Amino acid sequence: MAAFAPEPVTAADVEGWTTALVHNAESMFAELARRQPQLPAVAQPAARVLLARQEEALAIMRGLLAGPVEVDKIRHHGDFHLGQILIAKDDVQIVDFEGEPERPVAERTRKAPSARDAAGLIRSLDYAAMSALQRCQEKSVEEPACLTEALDSWRDAATDAFLACMRETTAGTRLWPADPAAADRLLRFFIVEKAVYEVGYEFANRPDWVHVPLAGLARTLFPVVGAAP
Repeated sequence: MAAFAPEPVTAADVEGWTTALVHNAESMFAELARRQPQLPAVAQPAARVLLARQEEALAIMRGLLAGPVEVDKIRHHGDFHLGQILIAKDDVQIVDFEGEPERPVAERTRKAPSARDAAGLIRSLDYAAMSALQRCQEKSVEEPACLTEALDSWRDAATDAFLACMRETTAGTRLWPADPAAADRLLRFFIVEKAVYEVGYEFANRPDWVHVPLAGLARTLFPVVGAAP
């Protein structure tokens, strides 16, 4: 079926994804600036970094896919995260292929690189780590630095393991860029795209959780600085 057949990513695809990301990011920055005074303390470090470096962030977003994107686009899950994976005996089942609820239906059915789903799962690993940290904080006034470091290490190790499996599974296909640098740029683009979406979603539905995507977005855009609270 043509609706499910892989197709090469085109320059028009790249331009459309980049334009949409920058537009959504500009809206996110405006909302972040408006809400920053009311944000909880845990969200302030990332918020300050992002607002202070807004133009730099937008420039990074515009440039991530500036080089050739030699990969296929496919019908993908569209809202892939740990909550969509059910353990069934010694196997797993993936559910809910409806896509992100905040996006129009027509947009959810458009083809995209597998990196978009990979980015969704990677972002959910960050949420899992932060959820564990929050549960520990609810039981204790203090936040041991070693716990934060351990959860960060777990998130990074889980991400590395997942990406290693992705590379192994897609080897010899056009589902993942053969060039490591191109793969890193593509994945980073979609992680940023997902984090920008998450900030808007959390502002609209769970404001107390907005620190998670804010920190993830700052960390992805500015990895040397780091902005995890």
